[in-house]
Amino acid sequence: MHFPLEQTSKNGGLPIKFFLTPELMPDAATVAQLEDLAKAAGLAHHVAVLPDVHRKSRNLSPTGTVVAAKNRIVPRAVDTGINCGIRMVRSDIDVRALTAPVLDAIFDELRRTIPVLEHERDALSEEEVADILVQGGQWSQKRFGLSDEELNCIENRATMPTDTADAAAIMASMPEKAIKKGLRSFCTIGDGNHFLELQEIIEVLDRDIAKLLGLAAGKAVFMLHTGSRTLGSRMMKLYLAELEEKFRPAQNGAPIWSMPADSEEGIKYARAVSAASNFGFANRIALTEKLRAAMRKALRDGSLQMPLLYDCAHVSIKLEEWNGGEKLWVHRHGASSALPPSRCASHPVFCKTGQPVPIPGSMGHHSFIGVADENAVATFCSVNHGAGRVMDKPDALARFTEQQVHSEMEAKNIRLYRYGSDNIAEQAPSSFKDISQVIRAMTALALARPVVRVRPVAVLKG
Repeated sequence: MHFPLEQTSKNGGLPIKFFLTPELMPDAATVAQLEDLAKAAGLAHHVAVLPDVHRKSRNLSPTGTVVAAKNRIVPRAVDTGINCGIRMVRSDIDVRALTAPVLDAIFDELRRTIPVLEHERDALSEEEVADILVQGGQWSQKRFGLSDEELNCIENRATMPTDTADAAAIMASMPEKAIKKGLRSFCTIGDGNHFLELQEIIEVLDRDIAKLLGLAAGKAVFMLHTGSRTLGSRMMKLYLAELEEKFRPAQNGAPIWSMPADSEEGIKYARAVSAASNFGFANRIALTEKLRAAMRKALRDGSLQMPLLYDCAHVSIKLEEWNGGEKLWVHRHGASSALPPSRCASHPVFCKTGQPVPIPGSMGHHSFIGVADENAVATFCSVNHGAGRVMDKPDALARFTEQQVHSEMEAKNIRLYRYGSDNIAEQAPSSFKDISQVIRAMTALALARPVVRVRPVAVLKG
């Protein structure tokens, strides 16, 4: 096992530990952002930097980072897409049976039943949105008839922890403008880097673990990437505008600030983050039901089973126990929750394998499904959530055209289905890192182990 590259932070900040190989070291501008992050008041231990680390112009802290704080919350340590995450759905479907007409039928049905941004009419009542925010996975279990087995394959059973079960207190933390966004954004994918991808398992890298997880060569799996949609982003933006004015130090204008978790503002914010995260889980659950229905309809098989492999967030803030039971507020920014086998004692399969983790490449490159390894504890039980970008979206738009992307996908025999809501050039495959380099770093540092390699067969994008 390799050891992380450690850098002493300037001006009294925390150490920065780079859990990557030298070829993946970020540029000077990204390191400068990491230096700012390391100086946030209340952070504990170190800043963990993952192999897919990259900088986005709209964010003050880099994607692919994890920090933990003692009794402090650092809102700017993550972006506004709270509970953006990925779920993996497995199947016993032979990909060779999915001919072009069948794929067209599947994805035409998905586009017909799932809007990209919002429904024309309310998809939920305000009471239903409130129930999701308060009840979390319990609401989804009742609505969709989820088994306990499926709920146990979702991070925190689709209910982010909070300090209270008082529905009125939780709802009081949610801005009315954010709640209203949930009425029409429920069961939508979103544009940008969100996707639904049908993949084929083309290589089994760990036969024993693959067998335990129900993964076999030639079979179809799905990755779904979306989150709490405009409900979550609106909530985060409204809070940032309010909290920044009060808690950002006026004397030095530090870009990354924190607030006491036990303050009135901290408690209210943490409740809102948890509630919006519950909406993100419910959104992915609802989309999976639409996917299953589309597959059963296209394949004319009403009994078709498509079990959930795992669902985890990669933008989150929550109170967790670290080594020795230490309570820390863990902030994951583009970093998947990743529990090693020792942290999965109550699960009959994951106690042997570790938690499954998605490691997507790009829509034009291979991806991987892995499992968390024991050294993920050093990154606060987190692992890279994908390949990471080498080119920010504005740069990709300047470099590539939509036609170039379509031509590349066609040349690779990948069917691209679109809503046409945004410019696909910003998601050009060449704007992402080489996933094989990221996998090597992740494996060398024992953060996670790759189990299967998959290739994209068909992709649904905005």
